Parts: sequence; C-alpha cells; structure tokens
Amino acid sequence: MSIKIKVMTIPGAPLEGTNPLPMFHSKGKVSVACSEDFPDFLKVDLGNRSPILPYKMQDRYSRKRLPIKKKAIIMENKYLKATFWPEDGGRLYSLFDKVNGRELLMSNPVYQPGNLALRNAWLSGGIEWNFGSLGHHYFTCDNIFAAILKDENGEDFLRMYEFERTKNAVYQMDFHLPEDSQFLFAHIKVFNPFDEDTTTYWWTNIAIPEDGGTRVLSSTQNAIVFSTGMTYETLPEISLFPGKDLSYPHNASRSFDYFFQSPDGIKSSWEGGAYSDGLVFFDRATAPLLYHKMFCWGNHSAGKHWQDFLSDPDKGDYIEIQGGFARSQLHDKLFPAKASYEWTHCFGGLKLDKDELHQPSLEKANAYLENSLDKFIPENELLKINEHYSELAKMPLSEKDIIHSASGWGALEALRMDLQGDNKFPESVCFPKSTITAEQYPWYALLTEGVLPKESVDIIPPSYMVAPKWMKLLEDSLNKEDGKTWYSLFHYGVMLSEMMDRNNISTVASCWGKYREYREKAIKAYKESLALQPSVWALRCLYSMANEEGKLEEAEKYYDELFKLPAATIDFAFAAEYMLWLNRQGKYEKAWDLYTSMPEDIQNKERLLLTSAQTAIKLKKLEQIEKVFAHGEYADIREGECTLTDIWFEYNALKMAKERGIENPDNNTLADLIDEAYDKCPPPKEIDFRMSFDRNNKYRLSE
Repeated sequence: MSIKIKVMTIPGAPLEGTNPLPMFHSKGKVSVACSEDFPDFLKVDLGNRSPILPYKMQDRYSRKRLPIKKKAIIMENKYLKATFWPEDGGRLYSLFDKVNGRELLMSNPVYQPGNLALRNAWLSGGIEWNFGSLGHHYFTCDNIFAAILKDENGEDFLRMYEFERTKNAVYQMDFHLPEDSQFLFAHIKVFNPFDEDTTTYWWTNIAIPEDGGTRVLSSTQNAIVFSTGMTYETLPEISLFPGKDLSYPHNASRSFDYFFQSPDGIKSSWEGGAYSDGLVFFDRATAPLLYHKMFCWGNHSAGKHWQDFLSDPDKGDYIEIQGGFARSQLHDKLFPAKASYEWTHCFGGLKLDKDELHQPSLEKANAYLENSLDKFIPENELLKINEHYSELAKMPLSEKDIIHSASGWGALEALRMDLQGDNKFPESVCFPKSTITAEQYPWYALLTEGVLPKESVDIIPPSYMVAPKWMKLLEDSLNKEDGKTWYSLFHYGVMLSEMMDRNNISTVASCWGKYREYREKAIKAYKESLALQPSVWALRCLYSMANEEGKLEEAEKYYDELFKLPAATIDFAFAAEYMLWLNRQGKYEKAWDLYTSMPEDIQNKERLLLTSAQTAIKLKKLEQIEKVFAHGEYADIREGECTLTDIWFEYNALKMAKERGIENPDNNTLADLIDEAYDKCPPPKEIDFRMSFDRNNKYRLSE
C-alpha cells in the first residue's frame, strides 16, 4: 500500500474570497412539522440549529471554468485507489475499484461550487464528511489538516482533522487501506475537549451514480420521510409517491429524501447502492453511526438540471446515500463535556447477482445483500477492526507528520488553552503555531497583548470570534487603557449578538430568552462604537438587531445612514442585503434607486442582478428583466431557490397583458396570467432550479 501526493488539474471555477458581513443565526425557537401519527420516540432530540459565525460566507465564485490545480492525497493498494482533497474538507474525490475496473463514486469531472452549504459554496460528488451543525459543513470548500502516520506493522495511514469553531470541538478521520484489503476503512473520532456540554452533528455524504436502475438497499426498511411534514413509513412505498417502489430513486418525480431507522441496541448498520449490472457500492459502519439516508434530485427536468449544473451534462445522474449518528439531519445530538464519539466506516464494491439485488421483494433483496456483506466483512470482524483502529486513533501526532496544513484557529485556541490552563487538545492532533496568520492576528494580539489592535474604519474585518471564553477576554480588554475603540466595541457587539445557549438540544431550548439578556448590551456596544467613529460595520449590525425584532423603520434608518459613508461600496454585500430587504418591504422604487446609484461593477454582480430583476418586475421595467436573462447561467443559486423561474412566469404574464391591451393588470388578473404563463411558457433549462413542478409547492418539502 502506498500514500502519495500529487497535483491534479481539473476544469473549475475557483473561490474568489468571502462575504465580509457577520451572518447572525436566527434566535427564534426551532419547530419541525410532524404528521399526526409520527411516533413520540422519534421526536426526542428533534431540532437543529446551524449558526454561521464565526465563519464567513463563501459566496464569491462564478460559472467561468479555468484549469485549476487541486492537491490530491492518493492511497492505493492492489484492489483500490482512493483520492482525497485536503483543500476541500478531506473529500474522498474518487474510490476506484481496480478489480472491477470501475469508479465506485460519482467522481465529479469539474470543480463547480454551488450555493448549497452552510457557508454557501459546495461541491457535488465523492464522499463529504459533515461535522458540527446541520448542513454541508464549514470546511466542505476549505482546508483541513492531513498527516501520514505508521501503524504497529509499519504500514502508513492517513489522518485528517480540524478544529470546528461553532461547537469548539475537534474532529479526526483516520483512513486505512491495508495491503490485502478489498475495502477502505475510515475511523472517525470527534472530541469535545472542554468542560461545557454542547450539541453536535455528523453525516457522511456519499454521492454514487444513478444509472436509471440504481437501487438503494439497507439493513432496515423503516424510514423517516420528509413529505408533508415528517412521516414514519415502511419502504418500498411511501405516501408521497403511492404505488411507486422508492428503493429505486429514479421513480421519484421530485426531489426528496428518507432516513432509515435502525432498531435500538444494534452494533452496526449498512446501506448500499446496487447498480443495474450487479455492482454494489456499500457503507457498513459501527455504532453510533447507525442511521442512513437517501437523497435524490428527482426524475424531472429541473432535477436533471441541478445535477448538470453542479457537474457536467455528460457525467450522468447521481444520488446520495448518507450515514449519521442521529435519527435524521433535523435531530441534534448532545455532546457532553470531555466526551468523544467514534466509529468505523467500511467502504467498498462487490459484484453480485443482479437478479437477486433487483428482485421484486425489497425485503429479500436487502437480506441477500446483508448475507453477502456478512461473507466479506462480518459484523464481528468489523467490530474487532473498530477496536484496533480506536487504539491507533490515540497515536500522538507531531508537526513533522503533517503533509497539509489548514487554518491557524486550532493553534490559536491551543495557545489560549495553554495560557489560561484550560484543558488541552488530544495528542492525536497537532495545530502548529506557524499556521497563525493575519486572519487570526487580531485575536492573537488580544490574547498576548490584552487588547485588540487599532484599525481603520475602512478596513474589512479579517475574521470574527464568538466563543464565550474569548468574549471574556474582550470584556476585560475594554477596561484597559486604549482597549475601548470603535473596532473592539464592534467585535464585542458581534459576540453579544451571537450569544446562544449551546448546552441544550435546540428544540427544547428557545434561544430567544437567553438572547434578550445580551441584546441590549450589544446595541449599547454598537452605539458606543459609532460614537467613537462611525462605521458601516456597526450600522449594519444595528440594522440586523432592529430587523430581528421587527423594528423595520429603525432597521431602514440604519442602512440609510450606512450608505452615507464612503465605505458602503467597499464590498457589494451591503447593497445586495439592503436591496433584497427593501424588496421584501415592497419598497421597489427605493430599491431601484439604490441599485442605479451603485458603481457599474457592483450593479453587475450576480446577486445584485438577480435582486434587480425582482425589483424591475414589480416596476414593470421589462428591459432590465431581459438584461438579467441575457446574462447566461448564474452561479449563486441557493438549493430550492426559484427566483429566476418566478420572474420568468411574471415577466411572460406582463408580456401577455401588454399584447392584450391590459396596461395595468390588477392582482387577480396578474395571478391568472401567471398561471397561464406557467402552462404555456416553460422556462429555459438554464434558469430552472425548481425542486418540484407543483406550482403551489415548488420547494423541497423539508426546507
């Protein structure tokens, strides 16, 4: 077995920076719609939050593909070749089965970010490792550390890891490919190194080809289904698609997903994708990773478009099979102080009898695959392997073992822990001090000098920090000479604004009551910051606070003040946010005036163009709509977002009104014309991102 590093060249659209605005999480109570007969035992721990801060949004990319270089770590033996991308969350980009001469995963031939992740940018294909909060994770398009170690037999294995800042936790992934193994093993371990409880989340997201006959098999047929509210059903048929065998995702006429519910007390579970020719990709995992999922885009033109949009039209369709340690992706999991969770995945491919895999009885097909897996990787053998890899997961790691470095946040946190005597990271991970850069510098200065550095109001803050222990450091600094500046007060306000109760499962702990304790302090900090020196940053945050409480006139006043400052055009994010807000308030004339007052380079940003179309359609500025449609493909379209098709149907409705001599159609007439356009004016494929073709239900039901 060998581990090599190489550079791949692939067509792609590189990331071009981050959004500078702090993105505050919603403070309201989480609620999840369940069917009336949804079992009570499945409601336990239901509810999940996805904060963004302290991270910034990665919303800067395009559809213009260039040859780009990707660092690849390749593990290979005589059976398998596994290719990892440490610059993209350690994604397993490819798993090639050398015995059968087949790629087992949907290995994306292009690098094309799309707006589907927590921080916006996301890639389709391969295997993605999601840790921390609900959604495609914070590092899915970012670096994580990678190192090579040796086991007791002198055989190399790969370790990848990072410090996750929303939960102040560490995740570690050890990958083993023994020389005589037909399968790849991933031993995952997540740590909470601190004395405070929190919550956590894990889903392993696997993309595999959908060849028109791919069947999803599992160790159970009971599933939570996201339909008209969460339902509990038994496959292969579900109420959303009566009469259809949904073990074949190709039978779905819209995007949807279901979560397999393993019985309590079992020690391992599995899920597989059986292709029409009898090749099966499988994932068998030990407890606590006992729950699995299937997601498909749906067998309709917009679902096909999404897959082409995120990949290449010649690549073909794909589905996702996933694994997690909570019942669904809307269930949270308590992460006690000083605790860890760990398990082992076994990934591989088997060539089996296609007639047995695709027999009419799902129960018998599942039993056939389970018996086959037991021959190749019996449960008791996997449990022994898990124990062995659990011991190897404790192996200390030093800086000399690292082959790829990531952010300096782990090093900064390790330094704080050391200086304050506040626990330590496990020795199995290493965060070198040399990784601390300008991004961490303000907080390094706070830690080592006692105050944040002085900064100009015209700079873009390089980073944010919201951890409570860092807020205590900043609070102490405000009492020092020269510690109270516009910059320190602004950051103090951001910390206060983002405070949340992280010690409880979110469905039973409304954060609003806790948040109100900090809210007035945050507003005071922002106003003190403004009194010292007016800044777009403090004004924008005061807008956010007012908007959160429904104080719309006050929110508008703050943004109006912001646009009187020269720094308002330092980044297009301010105009994009305010213009969208004005549209939502029905202030279309003001939104249009804001748009036309912007420099041309800001007007032509994709998000501004899209928002301008929403404005223009209400003002009947059809020439602007035509300009927006002439732009070509848009990169920054959120999963489930129907902005372009909504505008398309209303645009065609207005054209029909004009042709019929109706100058100013009233709301009822316009609604009728939009219905007519829906039927008579199908949108061009390149703007169609609907998740369903039901005009009254065009979004995913789980959104």
